[in-house]
Amino acid sequence: MRVAVFHLVQPHDPTALTDLAVWRYRSYASDLPWARDKLRDLLDEAHASVPNPEYVLSLYWLTTGPWTGDAYDTALRLLSTPSVLVDRGAPGGPAPLDGTVEETLLATGFDHPDIVSFGVRGVSTAYAGWSGVAYASHSRERSLTIDELVTCELTVQALWCFTRQIQQMIEDGQDPSMPEQYGWRFLRAAYSRLTTARAQETAQHVLMREAIMKTSGLAERLRAAQDALRESVG
Repeated sequence: MRVAVFHLVQPHDPTALTDLAVWRYRSYASDLPWARDKLRDLLDEAHASVPNPEYVLSLYWLTTGPWTGDAYDTALRLLSTPSVLVDRGAPGGPAPLDGTVEETLLATGFDHPDIVSFGVRGVSTAYAGWSGVAYASHSRERSLTIDELVTCELTVQALWCFTRQIQQMIEDGQDPSMPEQYGWRFLRAAYSRLTTARAQETAQHVLMREAIMKTSGLAERLRAAQDALRESVG
């Protein structure tokens, strides 16, 4: 089994949340083919034998923002669910919705049943959703670090793609199989590490991990993949 992770740094100066949301969707159309071509060059293999890249994990570092009060909270909710600002079915590809949509949502508020809050009053404002995780620190000394956020997200996304591969085997009519070191016992250990609090783990880290696990649906996928691999060797 071979795994490749590319770290792309792409400066962008959005004029509004809608601009950032549209850029996110449009960049997928170029980033994923770029990663496939890069894999082909690095592996020196025929184009047809190179697997398709699975996902683009986006991390936005916002240095400034014009929002205050409730609008600030709403902006973070929108960052975790950017699809509400984009027409993804537009003929020419993802396009911005009318600018009044963002203005109205910022003025009246926005919520979504799939958004889970994991912020701590006075320390951070944070939301996790299916499409993203938004985190704003209000106290650098007490808030989560970037490394903690990125490590959790990378772990979850990597395991999500891993379980997706097993699911694809099942849907293709195959009996799923993996190298022994990445079999059902590996998934059992991963499930335990991601769903069980550690003795010295901070409450903020627990809340973050639980929110990301819930909104990603990874816990269910890990259990299903674990059962499938156990059956294939039984």
